Amino acid sequence: MMVNKYWLQLMLVGAALLIGGCQNSAVDYLVPRLGVKNNYLEPQDFAEHLRRNRVEVGEVRPLPPDPFRASSACAIMVGDSEIGVYKYDVSSSVQKKRLEAIAEERRVYIIGLPYAAAVHGSFVIVGLDKNHHKHEIVRALRTFE
Repeated sequence: MMVNKYWLQLMLVGAALLIGGCQNSAVDYLVPRLGVKNNYLEPQDFAEHLRRNRVEVGEVRPLPPDPFRASSACAIMVGDSEIGVYKYDVSSSVQKKRLEAIAEERRVYIIGLPYAAAVHGSFVIVGLDKNHHKHEIVRALRTFE
């Protein structure tokens, strides 16, 4: 009888962990991959890459990179919401350190407010959590080189 209660508790804890793990956002399961394979590309190139991967892309407009201290940035309308694409030039040691910190925390901060961030190569994507196409964007981001 005591053994059955132990196993029941263990199963309930396991189920809770499994359910909690299934609620991760697209940003959470994208493993950061730093490197220089896509450092030659620009944020606007990601819009073209999304189109080649059959993701619905609307307007692409430049953004000031200063709030996140990136080297360049753009906003891409994907579906009905915008994502921010920020490039950190890893040939600069300062930019590379910033990118490493963002990849470790999976967040960027602006005026002290955290924003979830996906990192791949030299690029940081912000705004995925609210986008209905986040899974397609993450798939495309993984091959953006």
